[in-house]
Amino acid sequence: MKFLFLSFSIIFVTLGYAEKRWNPSLGYNEIVDEAKGGSPYFQGLLGIYLRAGEAGSIVNIDVSKQWSNVSYQKNHPFGSYNLANLAMLDGNFAKATQYYQDAALLLQRQASSGDAVAMYCMGEIDFQVRPTNIPRALKWFKQSADANYPQAQATLGALYLKGLPGLLPKNTKLGIEMLAKAVRAKSLTARFNLGMAYLSGDGVPKDPSKAVQWLKVAESQNFSEAQYTLGVLLLEGQESVEKNTMEGLRFLRKAAAQNHQLARRYLEKRDGKLTGLNNKNTSPPSSPNDKIMIERAKKLYTGVGSSKDYEGAYKIFWPLANSGNAEAARYVGLMKFSGKGTKKSLQEAKQWLSVAAQKGDELSGQILKKYETLFK
Repeated sequence: MKFLFLSFSIIFVTLGYAEKRWNPSLGYNEIVDEAKGGSPYFQGLLGIYLRAGEAGSIVNIDVSKQWSNVSYQKNHPFGSYNLANLAMLDGNFAKATQYYQDAALLLQRQASSGDAVAMYCMGEIDFQVRPTNIPRALKWFKQSADANYPQAQATLGALYLKGLPGLLPKNTKLGIEMLAKAVRAKSLTARFNLGMAYLSGDGVPKDPSKAVQWLKVAESQNFSEAQYTLGVLLLEGQESVEKNTMEGLRFLRKAAAQNHQLARRYLEKRDGKLTGLNNKNTSPPSSPNDKIMIERAKKLYTGVGSSKDYEGAYKIFWPLANSGNAEAARYVGLMKFSGKGTKKSLQEAKQWLSVAAQKGDELSGQILKKYETLFK
């Protein structure tokens, strides 16, 4: 995400909504009651929960947007922060930038005063919004996680599984412990990340069967990424995961109904149709873990900072490309084009490069144009 904080146009009123904040003892129903009672703080928080699936809530983007708008109209930064994330899901970067600008100043004030949710929000902005400030983001994540905010624990836990060179030491034991804490708090982020950890063997013994169990929990919260991942796993099978075509198609169709681009593409390709991709030409926002994995795969692909390992790189790029990451899709296309790390296929190379280009990856568009005679 490429955003610059140039100015802050909204002057917020003094913290009249800060009399009650999130704390670990608050249950989901209490948050709903506070939101219905008129608190802009909890109205914004409920919007965040319904987008991210926290506290076991069912993801509902439409209702999330409604609560966020109510909070935003009362000048609370949780509302504008969550509207920025929802705008990103819609591919509206200009609107997202404005909402982030509206939120950032007061969010930082709340975070500095010790609010766990605001600290997490600031960490996410510092990590993802350009210009990034990774050390400061990690500081916010750690403080929020220490205050037992589950989203922060889930995010920091995933980061510990990989480590950040020079910034965060790899610590798989601590990473799994933090994910487990967030899982106990019914965090969708943690449930999905733990499932993916079992799928790839990050910090835990590789166990696709356990991965499926956790992904099904995440899927039950209406999370399209979990639905897509499960669909592909069950259609293709993997080690201890037995193929189940009907179940796999059911999950893929649920994800496609939520406009998951790769789910739609998979179904179209399976039916022999390679056209009709969704017209949203943007890649979904990358999670911190995605960015770490991309950098790791690029090192394996180029041999810079690591031994060259095309097969290892492909194994990392492939699931990221399937989850909608444009850069990973470009690399999958290049590897299909050259046959490095995977079976050579000009047809599949064109398909993946086209996906990346449609999501806004300019380099993929240039490659398609340069080799258009080969792709005909």
